[in-house]
Amino acid sequence: MPTLMTNANRRRVALLSRSAALAALAVVTAACTSTIATSDVDPELYDYRQRHPIMISEEPEVFNLRVGMNGPAISPEIETALRDYVDHYRADGTGSITIQVPTNSANAIAAASTGRAIHYALVRAGVPNSRIEVAPYYVGDHKKIASLRVSFLRVKAVTPTCGVWPDGSTGTPTNASHHNFGCAAQQNLAAMVANPADLVRPRSMSPANGERRARVIQIYVESGNVGWEPAAETALIKSDVGG
Repeated sequence: MPTLMTNANRRRVALLSRSAALAALAVVTAACTSTIATSDVDPELYDYRQRHPIMISEEPEVFNLRVGMNGPAISPEIETALRDYVDHYRADGTGSITIQVPTNSANAIAAASTGRAIHYALVRAGVPNSRIEVAPYYVGDHKKIASLRVSFLRVKAVTPTCGVWPDGSTGTPTNASHHNFGCAAQQNLAAMVANPADLVRPRSMSPANGERRARVIQIYVESGNVGWEPAAETALIKSDVGG
């Protein structure tokens, strides 16, 4: 009889131990879940793309022209540069081209004459007269020689200014990257993108090449599934390089 009681006690102790272990595991699991759910980690501390986002913005494309004290004429080299500028305007520009003429400066009279010459040059380059605006900008220093500005708005990919160190150091107790980390890479990427709209949404697929598709079907009908490479006389793409 004492042996039976001892076995019963052992079974009871084992059952209580298993129950206590399951309860402890449940507490630990709940604690982990609570910690993950209430995590307050700032992703900007670890992701440079969020600290230095690439944004799409309309920014001025400026052509600065230094004007002397005499004469409205522009040289052939300047007119050639204006034609190249107009080509960029046709490709990427939005709105009108604005000629900004300085006022109350040492060269204000000459700048006004040169502004009219620039206006005629833009028309000769193919810009409609209705898309050209003339606007003065105030200098307020009769001793200063100011530049004449030609500008239009262009859609660009831009990033915040680099070289900002709000914490003043590169080391952090959380082992996060410093604030300026990744800024230059983001600026380089923004400068290299040919079409900023590609950063907003990828372009749709171009239509299938019907001629190439017909050629593939013709090769299959004539020779069947001959493998990865067709015969030289029926190659899909013929090289222009002699060998």
